[in-house]
Amino acid sequence: MAKRQEPQTQTTTAIYTCPFCFSSVDLKDIHYQCTNPACTKMFLRELDEKGGRKYKSKNIEEEIDIENSIFLGKDPAGPSPVTTKYHIMRHSSGTCDICKKPVYKRLCPSCHNPIPQGAEEEGSNVFVLLGPKGVGKSHYIAVLINQLRNSFSPEFGATMSPATDRTTLKYRDMYYKRLYEEGRKLAPTQSFEESRESREPMIYYLRFLEGDSPRVYTLAFFDTAGEDLDSTGKMMGLNLNSFISRASGIVFLVDPLQIPYINTRIRMDNKPPAGGNVANMLSDITNIIRTNNALKMKDQIQIPLAVVLTKADVLMKAPENDEESSILFGMNSSLYIEREKGKYDRTNFEQISAEIEEYMRRAVSKGFVQTVKEFKEHSYFAVSALGSNPTGSVLSRGISPMRVEDPFIWLLNCESLEERRR
Repeated sequence: MAKRQEPQTQTTTAIYTCPFCFSSVDLKDIHYQCTNPACTKMFLRELDEKGGRKYKSKNIEEEIDIENSIFLGKDPAGPSPVTTKYHIMRHSSGTCDICKKPVYKRLCPSCHNPIPQGAEEEGSNVFVLLGPKGVGKSHYIAVLINQLRNSFSPEFGATMSPATDRTTLKYRDMYYKRLYEEGRKLAPTQSFEESRESREPMIYYLRFLEGDSPRVYTLAFFDTAGEDLDSTGKMMGLNLNSFISRASGIVFLVDPLQIPYINTRIRMDNKPPAGGNVANMLSDITNIIRTNNALKMKDQIQIPLAVVLTKADVLMKAPENDEESSILFGMNSSLYIEREKGKYDRTNFEQISAEIEEYMRRAVSKGFVQTVKEFKEHSYFAVSALGSNPTGSVLSRGISPMRVEDPFIWLLNCESLEERRR
């Protein structure tokens, strides 16, 4: 029988970045939740006796979670606040104030989402995905999660599990069912201004428990609408600057069909119009990181950056003319060289990065490449989430992902993450 774990006592200050609300949390000031539903009933009975209404809900067995209600954009005093049948302690004693027993479920004091065991040792390594509207973020996230769970994890001896039931339901209902079961494209992501639900990321814990040095990573899949990243002012107004500037790694997605240089040369059916300037968007993101982290212009940014060219399958066909051949990847491309399985294939990634960097210098601009170099650790990738162009909204050829996990393999092996762990 496993030895019962006593509540952890904080003897030193440990700062944890919540992957839900991106608050900096002092782990000696966290909240707790008792998993005995009887405590909630007793707590609500005491509220009746004292005449208190603040935490009392319409359900006599559930109390109002004010902090989580506010996080999800719901009025705690309104008709539909977030409620819970498990009593919340808004203090860090680690003991239930009703049953007086030790409690182990820890909550972020700002949003009341869970803080995992091991946060003191591992902290919170949060990776975020960014990119303009129509770049394919939703499809990339949906396929990446599936690949990380079913291919990457067994290959590298890892386990990947959702942090909350809400993550499980959100991925199943909004991504997996439509894409994998119904075989249809995903609907466009709603702006933060239109849907508060968009503000809640899907959180997974990626655990490597084999070997001499177990590791735990927090993956926050934040499916931001492209229009929310249109300007520095908008990102600041929606508080996106917090999670961008505190990220442990950034995946910046670029759709080749949105690049005018490529768009005007490629021949394909139902070609979309060229998009906005990705160089300007990356520059805005860079400026936000510098401002929030008080970095001088001469300082390199310490957050690793993976620049990912999406929908690479459209660039790997046979050219129809000389103009098209100038923007396609030929058979000699490093993208056709498979990475070595079960290990970090640094040589393969460096070959691909060098090729895509030169491609982006030519297709986007030298200025874009210079902005990327402001990040101390950076690398370029080319991926395809779906593997082929959909027919309308239908995935007529199914899903055949290409190298979608490469950016995360690289991020997990960056020097900055190793330094955090030490």
